[in-house]
Formats: sequence, structure tokens, C-alpha cells
Amino acid sequence: INYDLSPLDVYEAVSKSNINVGGDVIQRGDQAYVVRGVGLIDKVEDIGNILIKTHGTTPILVKHVADVSLSAKPRLGQAGLGKDSDVVEGIVIMLRGENPADVITKLRERIDELNTRVLPSNVQIVPFIDRTELVNHTVHTVSKNLIEGVLLVSLIVFIFLYNWKTTFIVASVIPLSFLFAIIMLRIQGLPANLISMGALDFGLLLEGTLVIVEQVFVSLEKKAHKVGMERFNNMSKMGLIKKSVGSVATYIFFALIILIVALMPIFSFQKVEGKMFSPLAFTLGYALVGSLILSLTYVPAMCKVLLKKNIVEKENMISRGFRENLFKLYKLSARYKRVTIYGFIALIAICFGRFMFYGSEFIPKLNEGAIYIRATLPNSINLDESVRLTQEMKQKLSTFDEVKFIL
Repeated sequence: INYDLSPLDVYEAVSKSNINVGGDVIQRGDQAYVVRGVGLIDKVEDIGNILIKTHGTTPILVKHVADVSLSAKPRLGQAGLGKDSDVVEGIVIMLRGENPADVITKLRERIDELNTRVLPSNVQIVPFIDRTELVNHTVHTVSKNLIEGVLLVSLIVFIFLYNWKTTFIVASVIPLSFLFAIIMLRIQGLPANLISMGALDFGLLLEGTLVIVEQVFVSLEKKAHKVGMERFNNMSKMGLIKKSVGSVATYIFFALIILIVALMPIFSFQKVEGKMFSPLAFTLGYALVGSLILSLTYVPAMCKVLLKKNIVEKENMISRGFRENLFKLYKLSARYKRVTIYGFIALIAICFGRFMFYGSEFIPKLNEGAIYIRATLPNSINLDESVRLTQEMKQKLSTFDEVKFIL
């Protein structure tokens, strides 16, 4: 039967039958209530009973000209993994502030439960991207850098002090200061991220320790030379150590306090930059506080325990050569004062000019071990053509040996 209808007539009839309309506002005491009409379509039968028009005296409903049924939404995309070009993808979003390791562990337990108890035998949830690999890689990198830093600093300290006991005292302050910073961060509830871990400067942490150990060692060596080694080995050294530490404690205290105060601008950061870089300032600040406390308490006690007998200053070829060349450089600088001053002024100007044109970015780059490639296609492209182009891209990317899988 020809009802003289177009698809547009059906579309407009369905749209007008399910619109929400606004009414007036009813004042009731000190409250105001908005009046509105809500669309009445609640089930499939309601759509079929919508009036399109009347043909003479006969009403023409949607069910007279169309079959109304439930169906899936039109497919607009497709996901593929590896050789399987059609899979269902799901993404788990972690809440801010949660521990990734704990969340992933619990998520694995839930996935195992779904696969074994809930889902059919022919349907399985298979994780293909797991942040555990990134977390483990990051922890390994940070641990490796920290260990290398401790070993390198210990080697340099040993070269110039040339005594394994003093080297041990100095090097042991690094992990203890780091532990103090971690404890304080945990108490305050701040995370220790990559930026904050990378901010730890072992040289800054050892400033006070090096001064105290050197002062104590020199004082003990002078005392041993003065009274004789045999008598020195049998005498109490606590008073001499206390006097040596007291002579430099004030300078060390103010030096480290100045370093901590220099972090105040970072403490004042707000919004995004505050969230990112505040842990950096707190980590370094707490580590410096820990270094200061250890320098004035732990280091003197360790000097008393380890530096008991046979304190003799030894000199190696590296430290002797460094000192001799340093004296030569000082004499040369003193002889040519103008050249030295003008040279440093020129160096500062060059550094300042280079800094003005030096590129920078707010967020540092992080290699997560994955590459994100995006191809922009016309908005009007159909699904079949986009799938074909995607398959072509997958084939070309699969030729690289480094590629493990392609999503």
C-alpha cells in the first residue's frame, strides 16, 4: 500500500514523540520546582505505536510501515591483536593515588576468577599490556642508578682518603640518608616518583660527612704523631673526636641549612607543577636533613668504633698528582689575574646566552617500551576501508624484529 511517506517523515514522527519539553517554574514557599515533560517511549512496542500521519480516516503507525526490534548499535570501529583482526578490547583505569603494583595484583586475581568461574569455556580474558613490566623496569633502573652512584662516590672517596675505614663511614651515610627520606615521605603520605629519585645528589649528602671525617682523621693522625703510635692506640679518643666535630659542626649545620632553604621555591609550587615537583623538593630536603643528623651523631660514633688504632695518613699517586697540579693552576691564575677574571666573565656570558636559547620541556620524556602510531583518515571513511588500511600497516610494522605484538 502506498502511504505517500518518506523515511524523513518516519524519523520526524519518532523524534517528536520522544522529546523532552520544558514547562514553567512553580514557586512553593522558598523552593522553586521546574516543570518539564519527559519522552514517553519506554519499550519497543511504544515505538511501533507512534503515529506518523492519517490516511483519510486511517491512522498510520510506525509498525505499519516498518519492523521495530532491538538490535546492536551500528559498528563504528574494530580492534585487532596480533594475527587476530577482530577482538574485544577492555581498558582498566586506576584511581589516582593508588599503588600500581597492588592494583595489578588484585586485578590478576579477579581476571583469574572470571576466567575460571564466570565466563564460558570458549571466552577468556587475556591481558596483553601489563604495567608490571614498566614498574619493574623503572624500579630496576632506579635501583641500578642508586647502586652505581653509591659505588662511584665510594670509589672517589677512597681515592682521595685512601683509607677503607673512612670510606665505609662516608659511603654508609648515603643509604641511611635515603632511608630517612623514604620514611619521612611515607609518614607525610607523599609518593617517591622518578623525578624525586633522580634529584638525589650524593655529593650534596656527603658534604658534612666528608668534612667531619677528614677533620677527625687529621686530628687523630696529629695526636698519634705527637704522642707515639703505641701510646695512641691505648688511649681514649672520644674527647678528641668530640672536640674535632665541635670545631666544624656549626659550619656544616649552616651549609646544609642553606641547601635546604634553596629548595623553598619548589616547595611553593601549586597545581600541576606542584604535584609533579613537590616530591622532588621533599625527597632532597629530607635526605639533607637526614645527612645532617647522621653527620652530627652517627659519623662521630663510627669514627670512635673504626678509627681506634694505627691512624696514619697515606697518600696515593692520584691525590698527590691532583694536589701538585692544583697548586700549579693556582700559581698560574695568580700570575695572570686579568686573563683569569676576563675568561670567567666570558664563560658566564656564554653560558647565559646558551641558556636563553636552550630548549626545554615541562614534562621529561619517559620510555615506556611501547610506540604509539596514529594514522589520521578522512571522517567519511567506512569501516571496511579503515580495517584494510590498518591491516596493511600491521604487515609493514611486523617486519621489524623489535616488534613483539601490534594492537
